[in-house]
Amino acid sequence: MDPYPFKLAASPLTERAIVRSTAFGAALLLALTLATTAAAQVPNAPTVSPAPLIDKPLAPAASDTPDEQPTPQHAWVPGHWRWNEGAYVWESGHWEVPPAPNVSWVQPQWQKEANGYVLKEGYWDELPPAPAVAAAPQPQQEIYTTQPPPPPQREVIYERPTPVHVWISGHWGWRAGRHVWIGGRWETPPRSHVMWVPARWDFRGGRYVFIPGYWHESVVVSAPPPAPQQVYVTEPPPQQIVVVAAPPPPRHEIVYRGPGPDYIWIKGYWGWRGGRHVWIAGHWERPPRGHRAWVEPRWERRGGSYIFIEGRWGR
Repeated sequence: MDPYPFKLAASPLTERAIVRSTAFGAALLLALTLATTAAAQVPNAPTVSPAPLIDKPLAPAASDTPDEQPTPQHAWVPGHWRWNEGAYVWESGHWEVPPAPNVSWVQPQWQKEANGYVLKEGYWDELPPAPAVAAAPQPQQEIYTTQPPPPPQREVIYERPTPVHVWISGHWGWRAGRHVWIGGRWETPPRSHVMWVPARWDFRGGRYVFIPGYWHESVVVSAPPPAPQQVYVTEPPPQQIVVVAAPPPPRHEIVYRGPGPDYIWIKGYWGWRGGRHVWIAGHWERPPRGHRAWVEPRWERRGGSYIFIEGRWGR
């Protein structure tokens, strides 16, 4: 026997209502799916954090100082707050390879709302197109200190990647108020017929001034030479260096492969800067026109003192 002898038959009105409700639910589900897909297809778009409003922006948790850049392609992302798994988390500054060329990092910002602040997340944004007319170069900020740079560190020159690469020797830079060693590396010259002039510290007016390295044209275009004349030198030049302290023994250097057959290796030597002996590292150099021999600098002992004789190019 049927335990439910009394059954209700659905009226045409009830059936139409059920069909309409089902169709509406399917349409709503489809709209939500399309909206989610469209939002996922917008790369690097700034989004508002789902975190709740707070009374005032959070102060930075730490002060980040960029360390040595791993490669020229890396970009520095400063430390910032982000919302992660229900809490604000401080992400320290770090070097990062951008996800695409010609993009820059936009820092997160605290956005003012009606009742407080909400975090607008950081993102990678495309750089604006370069202007048609190049702006005038800005003067480079001068770096100087009263602290002398430490002696150069010994470097191992690894194998050259290609014959056109040039070795950029390491040097002491200045970051965050102290001397920082910048390691050497191989680099491709920006154009042909150029040579690399290493970075150095010059002693001027009681302080050390940093001179960055740069690429210099190696092809010398000079005016016609003047008529030959004989010059007699009867006394030492006015800028002669005379010291009492003996120079240290020469350092052992690794002579890497030269840029070309017409370059000559200039051996390292002990110079005198800032009241002390400073090692000047060896390097390859192309002789000036009409010269083929390099006369090395040296220290000569005269009457209880040491006199420095500058190196020069000879014919």
